[in-house]
Parts: sequence; C-alpha cells; structure tokens
Amino acid sequence: MRDFNTVLTSQDRHHGTIIQDMETKDFRKFMSDTRMNELPTVGRDYTWINNHTYSKIDRGLVNIDWMITMRSMSIQILEPSFSNNSPLKLMISQMQRKKTSPFRFFNCIAKHPQFIPEVDQAWNTTGGDWKLQGVKNKLKRVKQVIKRLNTQYYKGVEDRIRVIRRELQEVYEKISCRMLNAKLIEEVNELNSKLEKWILIEERIYRQRSRVQWLKLGDNNSAYFFAHMNNRNILNGIDDLTNDLGVQLHMEEEIETEILGYYK
Repeated sequence: MRDFNTVLTSQDRHHGTIIQDMETKDFRKFMSDTRMNELPTVGRDYTWINNHTYSKIDRGLVNIDWMITMRSMSIQILEPSFSNNSPLKLMISQMQRKKTSPFRFFNCIAKHPQFIPEVDQAWNTTGGDWKLQGVKNKLKRVKQVIKRLNTQYYKGVEDRIRVIRRELQEVYEKISCRMLNAKLIEEVNELNSKLEKWILIEERIYRQRSRVQWLKLGDNNSAYFFAHMNNRNILNGIDDLTNDLGVQLHMEEEIETEILGYYK
C-alpha cells in the first residue's frame, strides 16, 4: 500500500491530460508479471490533487496468497488534510455467511452420467396440476435433482483435491523407500487421473462463478483464478455504508436496515 506515482487505468485522472496507453503500459505489465491484484476501494475516487487535476496514484496491491487467506479486504481513501495525497486505510471486514445460498447451476453437473436420466424423470413426473402450475412444479423438481447431484458428487471439490494430493504424496514416499512394482505404479496413474479430473472440474466451477472468460481450462491457474473471483465478490458486496448523519455502518444488520429504510 503506497504511492506508485503513476496511473493504472484510463479512469485514474480527472481534469488533466488524457491518459495514453504508453503511460500505463509499464504498470500494467508489472501487475501481470507479478500476478498482483488491486484491492477494491471505498470513499474518494482519487488519491492525489494537483491544482485542479485529480489522480489515483496510491493503491493497495496484494498477491494471490493474501487474496486467498484474507478474503475480505478493501482500501478506504480518506479525505486529504495537510498533504496533496489522501491517506489510505486498510479495512479488514469480518466474513459474514449468507443466510441462504442461492441456487447455482454448474455446467460440470451436466456431464455426470446420472444427470440426463434423473432430470428427465423429474420433468416427466405427472401430477394433477393445471398447466402453468404443472410447469412450475416440474421446474421445482428439476431444481431439487440438480441440487442433490451437486451436493452428492461435486460438493467439497477443494477437499477432494487435497485428499488426492495427500494420497499421491504417500504413494510417492512408498516408491522412494521400496523397489518399483506394478501395483504402486498403477496406483500413481489412477491418482493422477483423479487429480486431473477434479482440478479441471474446480477450474470450470471457478470460471463460471467469476465470469472470467480468459482462463484456458487445464492451465492449473486455480489459485490466481480464485483470487480474481474473490476480488469480484468483494466489489459486488457492501461491507460498509455511511448514513445521512455521516456515521459509518459495518454490521450486516445495520447496513440492511439502512438500505431498507432508504427505499421505504
């Protein structure tokens, strides 16, 4: 978290010279090469004032490990006092679980051999409902089938991968201590096949969740990809809110009450 003395995007300057690609090229290359992510910001849009020109040259950058370990961080850009630069405040919000999980359809479920038969059975189950209500009930049954398949076969993908990697490491340790034999080699091949399968499923899920389209499946970019997904979730969330009295609200219940009261 510092003053980088340069802009990163074309929106980082107001009332000044137009930002050209050459001005941001080196910084963008640095971000790409080091796989750093910029933390989302709240408060002011710009961090530096020079006469009538406003620029954003101060920012907080974190690597992949930080994005995964500390999932709810943001930067508050405070009002400048005696300096032309605005102070930056690192905010670490407590992760709050959603009361209910929304229904999500992941494409990998459609590849399961039981998907078509079970969805077909749920859709074609007849009842005494009138037409519109019948369609509603069909969709409800299909949704229940998809949720069950997801829970039964695809829940806890990260844990599955962790277990397979641990088992694979144990087999490699046996191989290093003993003479090679066909059984151990077969076990390694089987575990590698499982690992490849679940890593690909994990990447498909991450890609669909984050809506990032540039990932090439099979590149094993899961950690970097997860960091992008987490950053997007932070941007979409509301971790703090300032009410009409200038008081900052941080608790989920307070934010919810303030938003509902505003629209009543």
